[in-house]
Amino acid sequence: MRSFESHGSKFLADVHYYFDKAAQFTNLDEGLLTQIKVSNSIYKMRFPVKIGDRIEVIEGIRVQHSHHKSPTKGGIRFAETVDEDEV
Repeated sequence: MRSFESHGSKFLADVHYYFDKAAQFTNLDEGLLTQIKVSNSIYKMRFPVKIGDRIEVIEGIRVQHSHHKSPTKGGIRFAETVDEDEV
């Protein structure tokens, strides 16, 4: 079994690999599969958080997937090591 604790583009490559394998067993149009596979929106935000007597700026990333069906599937992550490919 493969671990999904990998970071960055390796995680995204794993997701695309399994998506492509599963897509072979559907009768969906290639254009629809492409629409489902890619993320539709990426939002980056920065906001201040008071920690003790200092203020630290935290960056968050939200990626929305699958606009073909609402509500959208997506995720939000707050971690120093996270990037768009992992979300």
